[in-house]
Amino acid sequence: MVDLIVVGAGLSGLALAKAAASHGADVLVLEARPRIGGRALSHATAAGAYDLGPAWVWPSVQPRIAGAIRAAGLTIFEQSEAGGFVFEDEKGLVQRLPRGFAQEPPSMRLVGGVTALADAFAAGLPRSAIRPEHTVRRIALTESGVEVEAQGPAGPATLRAARVALALPPRLVCRIAFEPALPPSVWAALSAVPGWMAGQAKALALYNRPWWREAGLSGGAFSRRGPLGEIHDASLAGAAEGALVGFFLWPASLRTGRREELAGLVARQLGALFGPEAGRPRDVIVQDWAREPFTATEADATPLDRHPDYRPIAWPAPWSERIALAGAEIAPEFGGYLEGALAAAEAAYGWWRTARL
Repeated sequence: MVDLIVVGAGLSGLALAKAAASHGADVLVLEARPRIGGRALSHATAAGAYDLGPAWVWPSVQPRIAGAIRAAGLTIFEQSEAGGFVFEDEKGLVQRLPRGFAQEPPSMRLVGGVTALADAFAAGLPRSAIRPEHTVRRIALTESGVEVEAQGPAGPATLRAARVALALPPRLVCRIAFEPALPPSVWAALSAVPGWMAGQAKALALYNRPWWREAGLSGGAFSRRGPLGEIHDASLAGAAEGALVGFFLWPASLRTGRREELAGLVARQLGALFGPEAGRPRDVIVQDWAREPFTATEADATPLDRHPDYRPIAWPAPWSERIALAGAEIAPEFGGYLEGALAAAEAAYGWWRTARL
């Protein structure tokens, strides 16, 4: 019997678990994947780590992220935007513009990638507190708390806690059986919330050097043709090698049908946009989040045309006394973003402290 079971070892789940553990709670984190981080995932080379999931933070307007970075002793650097910008229309006509569209405040990136922040939260927990490859199947209310049934590497496991926090996209919560059953209105509310990035895919192209800078280009591009729709310089601070990263314009249905071709098609598009050298990356890594069962559902394959209106979902009693949502999509602000993940963790921590009094 532990004080708190956190389902999901993404940024929100790890932050919540660390906060509760630091105040004396006996915490257990169940993660379906064999790794921690959730949608934070890195590709490592000898030069460092490249983000295949969320990559940007804005510490000047995101106080929780700023505080977490300071506490972890991590270093940030500004997203490179200097130089010319490339635009491709629907017919493949390529135009080069004198400068790009730098964001304000500027986008910042973490040395070591976002996974370094997840690792920092995990480091504040006992090793035995995190159980990877544990997929939660059922949650039941009991007289003394909550009973959680999970499928682990060694088979089914039944765990008990005073309370449970679900640090998951709401649609994934719908895969869990609840006893007593949740009201249809709650199921409908959970099902209606798109998972942030769940239908998205990214491609990372690696080069021996960031040659586009020598040509006066920023490495940035927009395309209305695809397969990539938005491209940025992903090179690491101080590294000799270069990298471009792109978000797919093509929806999940089209990507699925051409999955084996995607790396080659990305290289061909980069060559058309930036020149022959761009078409010869030493490696192309495609991370399709729509194919990740612990990120996306079939409903998430439908492309989003805007940022969803994320907001907290109210659970009625008796569930609200024992179970809370803690994923980035129900954050009170910055829903879906990394800051939102920490905001959701903060809110869930407040619920936990209040509920145990």
